[in-house]
Amino acid sequence: MPSLERSVPSSQATTLDHHHLPAGARLFSAGDVGDAAYLIVSGRLEIVLERPEGDLILAHRGPGEIVGEMAILDHQPRSAAVRALEDSELVVITEEQLSHRIAQTDPILRMCLGVVLARYRQTVAILEQMKGTAPPPVLGADTPPSETFAAALGALSLEREIRAGLRNGEFELFFQPIVRLSSRRLAGFEALMRWRHPTRGLVPPIEFIPAAEASGLIIDLTAHAFAEVGRVFPELILAAQANPDALDGPLFMTVNVSGRDLAGASFPEMIADFLARTQIAPSSLKIEVTESMLMDNPERAAATLMQCRNAGLGIAIDDFGTGYSSLSYLSTLPVTTLKIDRAFVRTLLADQTSRGIVQTILRLADDLAVSVVAEGIEQAAEADLLAGMGCAFGQGYHFGRPAPLASAVQAIRTWPAPEPERPGLRLIA
Repeated sequence: MPSLERSVPSSQATTLDHHHLPAGARLFSAGDVGDAAYLIVSGRLEIVLERPEGDLILAHRGPGEIVGEMAILDHQPRSAAVRALEDSELVVITEEQLSHRIAQTDPILRMCLGVVLARYRQTVAILEQMKGTAPPPVLGADTPPSETFAAALGALSLEREIRAGLRNGEFELFFQPIVRLSSRRLAGFEALMRWRHPTRGLVPPIEFIPAAEASGLIIDLTAHAFAEVGRVFPELILAAQANPDALDGPLFMTVNVSGRDLAGASFPEMIADFLARTQIAPSSLKIEVTESMLMDNPERAAATLMQCRNAGLGIAIDDFGTGYSSLSYLSTLPVTTLKIDRAFVRTLLADQTSRGIVQTILRLADDLAVSVVAEGIEQAAEADLLAGMGCAFGQGYHFGRPAPLASAVQAIRTWPAPEPERPGLRLIA
Protein backbone atom coordinates (compact mmCIF):
# COMPACT_ATOMS: atom_id res chain seq x y z
CA MET A 1 0.00 0.00 0.00
CA PRO A 2 1.56 3.31 -1.02
CA SER A 3 2.44 5.75 1.72
CA LEU A 4 0.08 8.70 2.12
CA GLU A 5 2.65 10.87 3.92
CA ARG A 6 3.90 14.05 2.29
CA SER A 7 7.43 15.32 2.92
CA VAL A 8 7.90 18.99 3.85
CA PRO A 9 10.99 20.70 2.40
CA SER A 10 13.51 21.39 5.15
CA SER A 11 14.09 24.91 3.81
CA GLN A 12 10.42 25.70 4.34
CA ALA A 13 10.50 24.31 7.87
CA THR A 14 13.57 26.20 8.97
CA THR A 15 13.08 29.63 7.43
CA LEU A 16 9.76 30.31 9.17
CA ASP A 17 9.30 31.00 12.86
CA HIS A 18 5.87 29.33 12.71
CA HIS A 19 5.18 26.24 10.63
CA HIS A 20 1.99 24.39 9.74
CA LEU A 21 2.38 20.63 9.28
CA PRO A 22 -0.69 18.93 7.73
CA ALA A 23 -1.87 15.56 8.96
CA GLY A 24 0.16 12.77 7.36
CA ALA A 25 3.07 14.98 6.41
CA ARG A 26 6.62 14.05 7.33
CA LEU A 27 8.58 16.74 9.19
CA PHE A 28 11.93 15.01 8.60
CA SER A 29 13.37 11.54 7.97
CA ALA A 30 16.01 9.42 9.67
CA GLY A 31 19.45 10.34 8.39
CA ASP A 32 18.56 13.97 7.64
CA VAL A 33 20.89 16.68 8.84
CA GLY A 34 19.40 18.37 11.89
CA ASP A 35 19.25 22.13 11.50
CA ALA A 36 16.24 22.95 13.66
CA ALA A 37 14.07 21.72 16.51
CA TYR A 38 10.32 22.21 16.72
CA LEU A 39 8.10 23.25 19.61
CA ILE A 40 4.60 21.82 19.23
CA VAL A 41 1.91 24.47 19.72
CA SER A 42 -1.04 22.30 18.67
CA GLY A 43 -1.68 18.91 17.08
CA ARG A 44 0.10 15.57 17.54
CA LEU A 45 3.24 14.09 16.02
CA GLU A 46 4.69 10.59 16.02
CA ILE A 47 8.37 9.63 16.14
CA VAL A 48 8.74 6.57 13.96
CA LEU A 49 11.48 4.14 13.01
CA GLU A 50 10.78 3.22 9.38
CA ARG A 51 11.74 -0.40 8.57
CA PRO A 52 11.03 -2.67 5.60
CA GLU A 53 9.22 -5.15 7.79
CA GLY A 54 6.99 -2.45 9.23
CA ASP A 55 7.24 0.91 10.95
CA LEU A 56 7.98 1.01 14.67
CA ILE A 57 6.39 3.86 16.62
CA LEU A 58 8.85 5.13 19.22
CA ALA A 59 6.82 7.94 20.80
CA HIS A 60 4.01 10.42 20.42
CA ARG A 61 4.45 14.12 21.08
CA GLY A 62 1.84 16.80 21.72
CA PRO A 63 1.43 20.48 22.62
CA GLY A 64 4.16 21.87 24.88
CA GLU A 65 6.66 19.21 23.80
CA ILE A 66 9.63 19.44 21.45
CA VAL A 67 10.94 17.26 18.63
CA GLY A 68 14.12 17.32 16.58
CA GLU A 69 16.40 18.58 19.32
CA MET A 70 18.69 15.54 19.45
CA ALA A 71 20.44 16.15 16.13
CA ILE A 72 21.30 19.69 17.22
CA LEU A 73 22.48 18.72 20.68
CA ASP A 74 24.83 15.93 19.64
CA HIS A 75 25.48 16.99 16.00
CA GLN A 76 24.48 13.59 14.63
CA PRO A 77 22.01 12.81 11.79
CA ARG A 78 18.34 12.40 12.65
CA SER A 79 17.81 9.01 14.31
CA ALA A 80 14.15 8.62 13.33
CA ALA A 81 11.41 10.19 11.24
CA VAL A 82 8.67 12.48 12.56
CA ARG A 83 5.20 12.57 11.03
CA ALA A 84 2.04 14.49 11.80
CA LEU A 85 -0.87 12.45 13.15
CA GLU A 86 -3.11 15.48 12.79
CA ASP A 87 -2.80 19.05 11.58
CA SER A 88 -0.12 20.60 13.75
CA GLU A 89 1.26 24.07 14.40
CA LEU A 90 4.96 24.24 15.22
CA VAL A 91 7.40 26.94 16.28
CA VAL A 92 10.86 26.57 14.78
CA ILE A 93 13.87 26.71 17.12
CA THR A 94 17.05 27.24 15.13
CA GLU A 95 20.30 25.44 15.74
CA GLU A 96 21.90 28.73 16.77
CA GLN A 97 19.21 29.45 19.35
CA LEU A 98 19.43 26.02 20.96
CA SER A 99 23.19 25.50 20.75
CA HIS A 100 23.94 28.86 22.37
CA ARG A 101 21.74 28.05 25.36
CA ILE A 102 23.25 24.60 25.78
CA ALA A 103 26.76 26.07 25.62
CA GLN A 104 25.95 28.35 28.56
CA THR A 105 24.94 25.49 30.86
CA ASP A 106 27.05 23.78 33.48
CA PRO A 107 29.46 21.18 32.00
CA ILE A 108 28.11 18.48 34.30
CA LEU A 109 24.59 19.05 32.96
CA ARG A 110 25.95 18.98 29.40
CA MET A 111 27.67 15.67 30.14
CA CYS A 112 24.47 14.17 31.57
CA LEU A 113 22.54 15.37 28.55
CA GLY A 114 25.13 13.81 26.25
CA VAL A 115 24.84 10.48 28.08
CA VAL A 116 21.03 10.50 27.75
CA LEU A 117 21.23 11.25 24.04
CA ALA A 118 23.85 8.56 23.45
CA ARG A 119 21.75 5.94 25.26
CA TYR A 120 18.68 6.89 23.25
CA ARG A 121 20.58 6.50 19.99
CA GLN A 122 21.93 3.13 21.18
CA THR A 123 18.36 2.01 21.86
CA VAL A 124 17.25 3.07 18.38
CA ALA A 125 20.19 1.21 16.83
CA ILE A 126 19.30 -1.95 18.76
CA LEU A 127 15.67 -1.71 17.64
CA GLU A 128 16.80 -1.36 14.02
CA GLN A 129 18.73 -4.64 14.22
CA MET A 130 16.32 -6.66 16.32
CA LYS A 131 15.10 -8.65 13.29
CA GLY A 132 18.63 -9.25 11.95
CA THR A 133 20.82 -12.30 12.59
CA ALA A 134 23.77 -10.38 14.04
CA PRO A 135 23.72 -9.26 17.65
CA PRO A 136 23.20 -5.52 18.15
CA PRO A 137 26.41 -3.48 18.15
CA VAL A 138 27.92 -2.17 21.36
CA LEU A 139 28.06 1.57 20.77
CA GLY A 140 30.43 3.98 22.38
CA ALA A 141 32.81 1.46 23.93
CA ASP A 142 35.83 2.81 22.06
CA THR A 143 34.75 6.44 22.03
CA PRO A 144 37.33 8.69 23.71
CA PRO A 145 36.12 11.06 26.42
CA SER A 146 34.73 14.28 24.96
CA GLU A 147 35.74 17.81 25.88
CA THR A 148 32.45 18.11 27.76
CA PHE A 149 33.35 15.01 29.77
CA ALA A 150 36.76 16.48 30.62
CA ALA A 151 35.16 19.80 31.63
CA ALA A 152 32.59 18.00 33.77
CA LEU A 153 35.28 15.93 35.44
CA GLY A 154 37.29 19.06 36.15
CA ALA A 155 34.25 20.83 37.58
CA LEU A 156 33.44 17.90 39.87
CA SER A 157 37.03 17.71 41.06
CA LEU A 158 37.16 21.44 41.78
CA GLU A 159 33.87 21.33 43.67
CA ARG A 160 35.18 18.48 45.81
CA GLU A 161 38.31 20.49 46.58
CA ILE A 162 36.25 23.54 47.51
CA ARG A 163 34.16 21.47 49.93
CA ALA A 164 37.32 20.06 51.47
CA GLY A 165 38.82 23.54 51.64
CA LEU A 166 35.82 24.83 53.57
CA ARG A 167 36.08 21.92 56.01
CA ASN A 168 39.82 22.40 56.45
CA GLY A 169 39.81 26.16 56.91
CA GLU A 170 41.71 26.90 53.69
CA PHE A 171 39.61 29.95 52.76
CA GLU A 172 40.48 33.30 54.28
CA LEU A 173 39.69 36.96 53.80
CA PHE A 174 42.06 39.52 52.39
CA PHE A 175 41.31 43.20 52.93
CA GLN A 176 41.80 46.10 50.51
CA PRO A 177 41.69 49.70 51.79
CA ILE A 178 39.01 52.16 50.66
CA VAL A 179 40.13 55.77 51.00
CA ARG A 180 38.48 59.20 51.19
CA LEU A 181 40.06 60.79 48.10
CA SER A 182 39.90 64.42 49.21
CA SER A 183 41.89 63.80 52.41
CA ARG A 184 43.47 60.37 51.78
CA ARG A 185 42.05 59.23 55.11
CA LEU A 186 41.28 55.54 55.50
CA ALA A 187 37.53 54.95 55.32
CA GLY A 188 37.08 51.19 55.24
CA PHE A 189 37.96 47.88 53.63
CA GLU A 190 36.59 45.50 51.07
CA ALA A 191 36.73 41.87 52.22
CA LEU A 192 37.92 39.58 49.41
CA MET A 193 37.91 35.78 49.56
CA ARG A 194 41.18 33.93 48.94
CA TRP A 195 41.89 30.20 48.86
CA ARG A 196 45.17 29.05 50.41
CA HIS A 197 45.34 25.66 48.72
CA PRO A 198 47.64 23.08 50.37
CA THR A 199 49.44 22.23 47.11
CA ARG A 200 48.68 25.06 44.69
CA GLY A 201 49.28 27.94 47.06
CA LEU A 202 47.13 31.06 46.91
CA VAL A 203 44.37 30.48 44.36
CA PRO A 204 42.84 33.67 42.87
CA PRO A 205 39.04 34.07 43.02
CA ILE A 206 38.61 33.86 39.24
CA GLU A 207 39.66 30.20 39.46
CA PHE A 208 37.14 29.09 42.08
CA ILE A 209 34.29 31.60 42.40
CA PRO A 210 32.58 30.60 39.10
CA ALA A 211 32.67 26.93 40.14
CA ALA A 212 31.30 27.83 43.57
CA GLU A 213 28.45 29.79 41.98
CA ALA A 214 27.60 26.98 39.54
CA SER A 215 27.53 24.35 42.28
CA GLY A 216 25.77 26.40 44.97
CA LEU A 217 28.86 26.34 47.20
CA ILE A 218 28.98 30.12 46.93
CA ILE A 219 26.36 30.20 49.69
CA ASP A 220 28.77 28.36 52.00
CA LEU A 221 31.62 30.70 51.00
CA THR A 222 29.46 33.75 51.73
CA ALA A 223 28.48 32.37 55.13
CA HIS A 224 32.17 31.77 55.82
CA ALA A 225 32.99 35.34 54.76
CA PHE A 226 30.47 36.82 57.19
CA ALA A 227 31.69 34.55 59.96
CA GLU A 228 35.24 35.77 59.36
CA VAL A 229 34.15 39.42 59.25
CA GLY A 230 32.41 38.94 62.57
CA ARG A 231 35.57 37.42 64.01
CA VAL A 232 38.15 39.96 62.75
CA PHE A 233 36.28 43.27 62.50
CA PRO A 234 36.65 44.01 66.24
CA GLU A 235 40.42 43.68 65.84
CA LEU A 236 40.40 46.17 62.95
CA ILE A 237 38.29 48.61 64.97
CA LEU A 238 40.69 48.28 67.91
CA ALA A 239 43.61 49.14 65.64
CA ALA A 240 41.69 52.14 64.31
CA GLN A 241 41.22 53.49 67.83
CA ALA A 242 45.00 53.77 68.10
CA ASN A 243 45.22 56.01 65.01
CA PRO A 244 42.00 58.04 64.91
CA ASP A 245 43.40 61.03 63.01
CA ALA A 246 44.17 58.86 60.00
CA LEU A 247 40.59 57.64 59.68
CA ASP A 248 37.56 59.13 57.94
CA GLY A 249 35.16 58.33 60.76
CA PRO A 250 34.18 54.80 61.84
CA LEU A 251 35.57 52.03 59.66
CA PHE A 252 33.17 50.21 57.34
CA MET A 253 33.48 46.78 55.78
CA THR A 254 32.19 45.76 52.34
CA VAL A 255 31.34 42.09 51.75
CA ASN A 256 30.61 40.61 48.32
CA VAL A 257 27.50 38.50 47.90
CA SER A 258 26.19 36.54 44.91
CA GLY A 259 22.88 36.33 43.15
CA ARG A 260 22.37 32.88 44.66
CA ASP A 261 22.73 34.40 48.14
CA LEU A 262 20.12 37.04 47.39
CA ALA A 263 17.73 34.48 45.89
CA GLY A 264 17.85 32.36 49.04
CA ALA A 265 15.05 32.90 51.52
CA SER A 266 17.45 32.45 54.45
CA PHE A 267 19.85 35.28 53.57
CA PRO A 268 18.07 38.08 55.50
CA GLU A 269 17.80 35.76 58.48
CA MET A 270 21.53 35.06 58.27
CA ILE A 271 22.26 38.81 58.25
CA ALA A 272 19.98 39.40 61.24
CA ASP A 273 21.68 36.59 63.13
CA PHE A 274 25.10 38.01 62.21
CA LEU A 275 24.22 41.47 63.55
CA ALA A 276 22.72 40.08 66.76
CA ARG A 277 25.66 37.75 67.39
CA THR A 278 28.51 40.15 66.62
CA GLN A 279 26.98 43.43 67.81
CA ILE A 280 28.62 45.10 64.81
CA ALA A 281 26.84 48.33 63.91
CA PRO A 282 24.74 47.75 60.74
CA SER A 283 25.97 51.07 59.36
CA SER A 284 29.50 49.64 59.37
CA LEU A 285 28.58 46.89 56.92
CA LYS A 286 27.95 47.12 53.17
CA ILE A 287 26.75 44.37 50.86
CA GLU A 288 28.33 44.51 47.41
CA VAL A 289 26.75 42.97 44.33
CA THR A 290 27.37 43.19 40.60
CA GLU A 291 24.58 43.89 38.14
CA SER A 292 25.09 40.57 36.38
CA MET A 293 24.46 38.69 39.64
CA LEU A 294 20.99 40.22 39.87
CA MET A 295 19.79 39.03 36.46
CA ASP A 296 18.50 35.54 37.38
CA ASN A 297 15.85 36.73 39.83
CA PRO A 298 15.88 40.54 40.02
CA GLU A 299 12.58 40.79 41.92
CA ARG A 300 13.75 38.44 44.66
CA ALA A 301 17.14 40.14 44.80
CA ALA A 302 15.53 43.57 45.15
CA ALA A 303 13.30 42.33 47.98
CA THR A 304 16.25 40.79 49.83
CA LEU A 305 18.39 43.90 49.43
CA MET A 306 15.52 46.03 50.71
CA GLN A 307 15.35 43.87 53.85
CA CYS A 308 19.08 44.32 54.34
CA ARG A 309 18.80 48.07 53.81
CA ASN A 310 15.95 48.26 56.30
CA ALA A 311 18.24 46.52 58.79
CA GLY A 312 20.71 49.40 58.38
CA LEU A 313 23.25 47.90 55.94
CA GLY A 314 24.59 49.79 52.95
CA ILE A 315 24.11 48.45 49.41
CA ALA A 316 26.91 48.86 46.87
CA ILE A 317 26.64 48.11 43.14
CA ASP A 318 29.98 46.91 41.78
CA ASP A 319 31.30 47.53 38.24
CA PHE A 320 28.70 50.23 37.68
CA GLY A 321 28.48 51.42 34.11
CA THR A 322 29.41 48.10 32.49
CA GLY A 323 25.94 46.50 32.61
CA TYR A 324 23.24 47.22 30.07
CA SER A 325 20.60 47.96 32.69
CA SER A 326 22.44 50.17 35.16
CA LEU A 327 19.82 52.91 35.23
CA SER A 328 16.85 50.56 35.64
CA TYR A 329 18.47 48.98 38.70
CA LEU A 330 18.88 52.37 40.34
CA SER A 331 15.12 52.79 40.27
CA THR A 332 14.38 49.43 41.90
CA LEU A 333 17.26 48.76 44.30
CA PRO A 334 17.96 50.53 47.62
CA VAL A 335 21.44 51.56 46.49
CA THR A 336 23.70 53.61 48.77
CA THR A 337 27.01 53.32 46.86
CA LEU A 338 28.07 53.04 43.23
CA LYS A 339 31.47 51.58 42.38
CA ILE A 340 32.96 52.83 39.12
CA ASP A 341 34.50 49.98 37.15
CA ARG A 342 38.29 49.96 36.90
CA ALA A 343 38.06 49.94 33.10
CA PHE A 344 37.03 53.61 33.17
CA VAL A 345 39.63 54.52 35.80
CA ARG A 346 42.43 52.82 33.89
CA THR A 347 41.95 55.12 30.88
CA LEU A 348 40.85 58.19 32.80
CA LEU A 349 44.02 60.25 32.31
CA ALA A 350 44.33 59.67 28.56
CA ASP A 351 40.77 59.21 27.34
CA GLN A 352 38.24 62.02 27.18
CA THR A 353 35.38 59.55 26.75
CA SER A 354 36.24 57.77 30.00
CA ARG A 355 36.35 61.09 31.82
CA GLY A 356 32.95 61.95 30.39
CA ILE A 357 31.47 58.63 31.54
CA VAL A 358 32.92 59.02 35.04
CA GLN A 359 31.65 62.60 35.27
CA THR A 360 28.18 61.45 34.21
CA ILE A 361 28.14 58.74 36.89
CA LEU A 362 29.23 61.29 39.49
CA ARG A 363 26.48 63.71 38.48
CA LEU A 364 23.94 60.89 38.64
CA ALA A 365 25.18 59.87 42.09
CA ASP A 366 24.85 63.46 43.27
CA ASP A 367 21.25 63.59 42.07
CA LEU A 368 20.48 60.29 43.81
CA ALA A 369 22.39 61.23 46.97
CA VAL A 370 24.56 58.09 46.87
CA SER A 371 28.32 57.87 47.36
CA VAL A 372 30.80 56.73 44.72
CA VAL A 373 33.90 54.53 44.98
CA ALA A 374 36.34 54.47 42.06
CA GLU A 375 38.06 51.09 41.70
CA GLY A 376 41.44 50.28 40.23
CA ILE A 377 43.33 53.47 41.16
CA GLU A 378 47.02 52.81 40.52
CA GLN A 379 48.48 56.31 40.25
CA ALA A 380 48.37 59.41 42.41
CA ALA A 381 47.36 61.42 39.33
CA GLU A 382 44.24 59.28 38.93
CA ALA A 383 43.32 59.81 42.58
CA ASP A 384 43.87 63.58 42.27
CA LEU A 385 41.76 63.84 39.13
CA LEU A 386 38.93 61.80 40.64
CA ALA A 387 39.00 63.89 43.81
CA GLY A 388 38.79 67.03 41.70
CA MET A 389 35.83 65.60 39.81
CA GLY A 390 34.04 65.08 43.11
CA CYS A 391 34.46 61.33 43.60
CA ALA A 392 34.24 60.61 47.33
CA PHE A 393 36.13 57.32 47.69
CA GLY A 394 38.72 55.24 45.90
CA GLN A 395 40.49 51.92 46.12
CA GLY A 396 43.28 50.28 44.18
CA TYR A 397 46.92 49.28 44.28
CA HIS A 398 47.95 52.90 44.76
CA PHE A 399 46.48 52.76 48.27
CA GLY A 400 47.10 49.09 48.99
CA ARG A 401 46.73 45.62 47.58
CA PRO A 402 44.38 43.06 49.14
CA ALA A 403 46.25 41.69 52.16
CA PRO A 404 45.66 39.28 55.05
CA LEU A 405 44.41 40.39 58.46
CA ALA A 406 47.80 41.05 60.03
CA SER A 407 48.78 43.35 57.17
CA ALA A 408 45.45 45.16 57.32
CA VAL A 409 45.88 45.78 61.06
CA GLN A 410 49.38 47.10 60.45
CA ALA A 411 48.12 49.35 57.65
CA ILE A 412 45.57 50.92 60.00
CA ARG A 413 48.12 51.52 62.72
CA THR A 414 50.63 53.13 60.35
CA TRP A 415 48.27 54.96 58.01
CA PRO A 416 49.85 58.40 57.45
CA ALA A 417 48.41 61.58 58.84
CA PRO A 418 46.09 63.21 56.29
CA GLU A 419 47.19 65.98 54.04
CA PRO A 420 45.36 69.32 54.29
CA GLU A 421 41.84 69.04 52.90
CA ARG A 422 41.99 69.30 49.14
CA PRO A 423 39.68 71.84 47.50
CA GLY A 424 36.48 70.35 46.15
CA LEU A 425 36.96 71.75 42.63
CA ARG A 426 34.56 70.07 40.22
CA LEU A 427 36.15 69.45 36.83
CA ILE A 428 33.54 69.13 34.12
CA ALA A 429 34.61 66.81 31.31
